[in-house]
Amino acid sequence: QEHERRMGFVQVRMKKHRWYPRILKNNDPLIVSLGWRRFQTMPLLCVKDPNARLRLIKYTPEHLHCLATFYGPLTVPNTGFVAFQSLAASIPHFRVAATGVILEVDSGFKVQKKLKLTGTPQKIYKNTCFVKDMFTSALEVAKFEGAALRTVSGIRGAVKKALSASGEEGVFRATFEDKVLASDIIFLKAWVPVEPFSLYNPVSNLLDGSGWRRMRRVGELRKAAEIPI
Repeated sequence: QEHERRMGFVQVRMKKHRWYPRILKNNDPLIVSLGWRRFQTMPLLCVKDPNARLRLIKYTPEHLHCLATFYGPLTVPNTGFVAFQSLAASIPHFRVAATGVILEVDSGFKVQKKLKLTGTPQKIYKNTCFVKDMFTSALEVAKFEGAALRTVSGIRGAVKKALSASGEEGVFRATFEDKVLASDIIFLKAWVPVEPFSLYNPVSNLLDGSGWRRMRRVGELRKAAEIPI
């Protein structure tokens, strides 16, 4: 039907199956059986903070539910699904990787991850300090004007303006509540939005997956290229 052809981002609540031996990795391809469809997609894993922020996580929690966002057919909420990492018949262990339920469809999910930038003082004048090694251009500094800074010794401050006359790119002026030490490291903690991947790879043969090319997982790619962890 017409509404069944619509595609978009779907938010789900999922949990790694307790009998599956491995934890699942963020953005690792999963084969999802949802309704009458079976397809491969890349879920973006996250949890909801107490302040309702969707925070990115790298792996599924061991015995807890987590949220995930993936690209696929827009399905009615409260529809259940199961996920597999592989459909091969040669897998010796339990195959069902995760189970879950659809929560919402296409409502603009904003998943964010923590960003921690560090810099060092270049010149210090009383409570004003020129900071280097944190940004690479004046444009980056302009995006973070007014952002809160903190030093290792606990002195708080704020980003003011980029130095246009300085020879180095990314040096900026910052003000602090006390004089910064030359040996201090300055931190900037921020949140950055993360975009989920739009992968939708329908399984053409529902019986054994033969003749269907799937996207390989990170572990398989690393093993094939002989890249150490």
